[in-house]
Amino acid sequence: MTNQPLLVLSEQRLQHEVQRALAVAAATHYQLVRKRCLMAACLLEFVGGLTLMGLGFHVTGEDFGQGLFLGGIIVGYLGPVWTWILANWQGGD
Repeated sequence: MTNQPLLVLSEQRLQHEVQRALAVAAATHYQLVRKRCLMAACLLEFVGGLTLMGLGFHVTGEDFGQGLFLGGIIVGYLGPVWTWILANWQGGD
């Protein structure tokens, strides 16, 4: 009894499948790098907002301190949200 392959593929079809698999791997790597950059940007915005909020407690002048604190809230919390929204607005391209 001989073993025969269940599916016989041509060399052209094999090359096409290899190229498709390489393209999927490259796209997956691109998305991984892109998401890491977005996460770094969001973390930087969050830390910047926290810095502004902390600086709001250490300055003289009530209005200036309150402005820094509220600006820190806006930057720290809304900055990362808008970064993700705008990055993925049109499919992320």
